[in-house]
Amino acid sequence: PLHSAAILSRWDIDLDPAQRNALQQAGAVLEDLQATDALPLAEDGSGQLAEPLQGRVLALPLSLALDVARDVAPNQPHHAIAVLQTLRPMADNQDRLAIADGLAGIALAESAAILQDMLGEASNKAAQKAIKKALHRLKAQGVQFEESATGTSAVFGTASHRLEQCLASHIDPAGNRVLWMIRTKPFGGYNIAYLMVNYGQGIQHAMGLSITKRDLPELIERTSGSLPLIELEPAYCQYQVALAHQMNLASGTPVPDEYFSLRDVIGESEVTFDKAIIYTVLPDNELEQIDVYESFVDDLLNVPEFSGWRLPDAVLQTYGDQLNDLEQSQIVVSEIAQRERISAIYEEATAEALSGESRRVMRLRLEEMAYYLLQTERRREALWAVAAAKTLETDNPERLRRNRFVGALLERSLESVKQRPSRNIILPYAASATGTSTGTPRESQGEERRIII
Repeated sequence: PLHSAAILSRWDIDLDPAQRNALQQAGAVLEDLQATDALPLAEDGSGQLAEPLQGRVLALPLSLALDVARDVAPNQPHHAIAVLQTLRPMADNQDRLAIADGLAGIALAESAAILQDMLGEASNKAAQKAIKKALHRLKAQGVQFEESATGTSAVFGTASHRLEQCLASHIDPAGNRVLWMIRTKPFGGYNIAYLMVNYGQGIQHAMGLSITKRDLPELIERTSGSLPLIELEPAYCQYQVALAHQMNLASGTPVPDEYFSLRDVIGESEVTFDKAIIYTVLPDNELEQIDVYESFVDDLLNVPEFSGWRLPDAVLQTYGDQLNDLEQSQIVVSEIAQRERISAIYEEATAEALSGESRRVMRLRLEEMAYYLLQTERRREALWAVAAAKTLETDNPERLRRNRFVGALLERSLESVKQRPSRNIILPYAASATGTSTGTPRESQGEERRIII
């Protein structure tokens, strides 16, 4: 920029005033950078320039700002990196390719670190290819760096960027849970994987975010809703994601495309978990006496987070219709026979709704919710949830029917589906207040008639 400004001035070339002013501003920024040995950087650890230099660089057209970085790089490469870091948040996809090209000309490990960070953020193949090419250029210049790892710790140059924190929501009535996986970035801030997993179907939604350390608390608070998030051990959180991925494969549920672009942020657990985390944090003496809480397991459904829990409507609808049939039937049967039929319906519904895999998923949900309750300072309720999970070890329908938690959950679920009967019962006179086409009041027709098909 300084060279261009000098030539234009010497030859008295007439330029648009805005262009001339931009060149002059770029020259002034370059002069100030070259005159500064200890470069002032932003306090947030992002590696960007501090004010007022930051604002002056961002006020330049991108092409001129890149020229400033290119001109200062030979003698002050770290200054050039700071300029490029300052430009990154404001750049679009095409501009980021220009920034990647600029970094490829600065043969430092810091350049490789930023490029690998950009590679993790890149959402299209063209950008990924260009950034990989820039990394290859650095390697050809002798810059030593390790490829981005997929484990708990990703390594760029000499800096370790770990999966710092994992946050988890409660499990909602549909079996969904939100996971936040927060990994440190090379020059400050975080890369975040936001996932919604379903205990039964697998990963439902995935999204990547890049955010400063200062803005993270506000983002979490704004998106977490009225119920708190809890911290999960990072390795255990990775295990939960891997488990959800297996559920995608088992259930045939498509994995969101965004998930695959986030695998470097998520990483892979190096630890194997053969049981839920709740069993590692509760003392042995409480686990040995967990059966004493079985008489309270139905009270678990009064806990706010369990208020909407039900067994699947699609599975139970047939049994809800059968109960409706019994209640509305005009056939008189003994009370004993009716109780026996209702009991048989409940047993059949239990056997189908809590078959092998469904029962395993329900146990998993209860164990994860037990840890959630413990982390939100509700130890008694957490022990109820562990006891409820233990009662689901058996697949005996009769024993499940006597299970207090299952019985209360089934009662709630059947009452719900009974309110929405399917159309296997036609009540021709129920839709209006008249019993015939002449408008005779139904009450005068005597006993109501029904046609069952």
